[in-house]
Amino acid sequence: MWQNAALVTLLSFVALGVAYLTYGRFLARRVFKLDPDRETPAHTFQDGIDYVPTKVPVLFGHHFASIAGLGPILGPAVAVYWGWLPAVLWVVIGCIFLGAVHDLGAITTSLRFQGRSIGDLCRELAGGRARLIFLIIIFFLMSLAMGAFVNAIAALFVEFRPDAIIPSFGLIVVAIGIGLSTYLLKAGLGPVTMLGLLLFGSLIVVGVNQPVPSHTWFLSDSTAEVLMAERSAEDTELIAPYGASQARAYLATLPNAEQLTTDLNEASRSAQVSWIWILLAYAFVASVLPVWLLLQPRDYLNSFQLYFALALLAGGLLLAAVMGSEVAQIQAEPIRKVVDENAPPMLPFLFVTIACGAISGFHSLVSSGTTVRQLNKETDALPIGYGAMLTEGALAILVIMACVAGLGAAAWEPAGAYGSWSGIKGGGLGVQLNAVVVGGANFLNQVGLPLIYGKAFLAVTIVAFAMTTLDSATRLLRFNVEEIGKSIGWKFLVNPYLASFLAILGIASFGLVKQAKTLFLLFGTTNQLLAGLTLFTVTLFLYRTRRPILYTLIPTLFMLVVTTVAMGYTFLDQWATEADQKPWLLIIVSVVVFLMTVWLIIEGIMAFAKGPEPIEETAASSEPSQVEETVEVE
Repeated sequence: MWQNAALVTLLSFVALGVAYLTYGRFLARRVFKLDPDRETPAHTFQDGIDYVPTKVPVLFGHHFASIAGLGPILGPAVAVYWGWLPAVLWVVIGCIFLGAVHDLGAITTSLRFQGRSIGDLCRELAGGRARLIFLIIIFFLMSLAMGAFVNAIAALFVEFRPDAIIPSFGLIVVAIGIGLSTYLLKAGLGPVTMLGLLLFGSLIVVGVNQPVPSHTWFLSDSTAEVLMAERSAEDTELIAPYGASQARAYLATLPNAEQLTTDLNEASRSAQVSWIWILLAYAFVASVLPVWLLLQPRDYLNSFQLYFALALLAGGLLLAAVMGSEVAQIQAEPIRKVVDENAPPMLPFLFVTIACGAISGFHSLVSSGTTVRQLNKETDALPIGYGAMLTEGALAILVIMACVAGLGAAAWEPAGAYGSWSGIKGGGLGVQLNAVVVGGANFLNQVGLPLIYGKAFLAVTIVAFAMTTLDSATRLLRFNVEEIGKSIGWKFLVNPYLASFLAILGIASFGLVKQAKTLFLLFGTTNQLLAGLTLFTVTLFLYRTRRPILYTLIPTLFMLVVTTVAMGYTFLDQWATEADQKPWLLIIVSVVVFLMTVWLIIEGIMAFAKGPEPIEETAASSEPSQVEETVEVE
């Protein structure tokens, strides 16, 4: 019974839904005390750029698309190596009692401090030093996270899914058209949405028929001729999508394979670096545009794309179970009995590998950086904060099932994708993304969608969410740099264009490293560390306002302990590598973030030691970042 992927998925979804109706509502009413009559920053500071009151369906899409990204896809796709049962349990329990609490708490705390970011408001809760330390930690974390994201997108484009390139970038143009139509031309949202979705579907068809094999841009003439000779009309697998991985498999069959493959690998790396810079250029432009022009309409369209993907994946899985198809049977062990000696221990690494699918510190930056500035009413924080996190958990569950059931039994054989940890670690982030694409496409095929279009659709869905997280995160990094400038008195950093440029440099410094899998694991660790620090800040806010702290204090302690252990293990693993192969940038960042975290925790404990000194939960004043500390009378 427990090998039935549809049953496991259904039970998980029921648990998440019941949690929203019970625990989520309890937190909103009794702990955070959301007030529908209190004016939100979106109204007080409305400027048409960052502060824009937004309807729940549109803001939910924007928020969900921003927090989802690659996190709930890459993390579960790696963590299932240890077994599907721990992954499912961590996603469900983590979402309900940690992740959704974290997101709702971050939004509420920011709301009560005029929409200021979680790092900035540390000044009122723990002092100026704590604020600066938190802001620096955030800069490192977001640069790390987006570096891993652009690295993974570039690898997916070049190695596996060149058919996703045209629809991914075409969606940007469609989103801008929707933004202009709804905000400037006042066109109806319904007709514009239908047209946008129709154009998006057409772009997928174009992408499948016109893939962009970017590795061929950098091939030598001799290698290109060999590959072009193989591309016949009958060989559809090589033509669509015709990524570098397919080309590499073909070259391996030839007599002079070593020389040809070396040339292909160099071309693939050059193509990936080119895509990284293209993505960073896009992120810079997107980070300085008004939110209504690109971010909101893009995320709104992406939300429909994801709803459609979730419905098709769940429907395909259910239909496969009803029809008795092997696709609905879990092929992996509940808990893996024999683990590769090179693999890190499941505990605590399960809790940092699956980050965004269960709890993610990055969500606090979205919640308190962009979402809170578009919240129409305080009570909207429940569906957008708590609800969106549960929806992300549902996505993570489907990703797990795609890997452990949709991929088939061959993936779990010794020579398969999950045969060994060494194969997972050495394959690059694109391998895990492609595993989700292939496994998920087998679910979509159950509802009649051809595999070639199912793979393209899922690849574009993944890339679209990664790119929308990238542009939102770059905007958040821009805010972060501006806040650091204010903290240290460097007013020139407040310039949005300079701040965005520095944000891009931070992302590029990590995105261009070759240790992609190490980068992602470090991102997971620091991301969960930020989640613990955010929960610590929310707990301090509840303590200072004399509200129950148990619901955030226990998750705080859990996250700080497991991330500290994981960070120490990762540091020792990195340090044990050969001297000429040591990832020095990642080692230095690990040490700096750890030391700053210890310092920040000390500052927080000192703030707790002062006792529950009352503070005012300000409604809003004339300036969004100029809150004076006053005394609250409850």
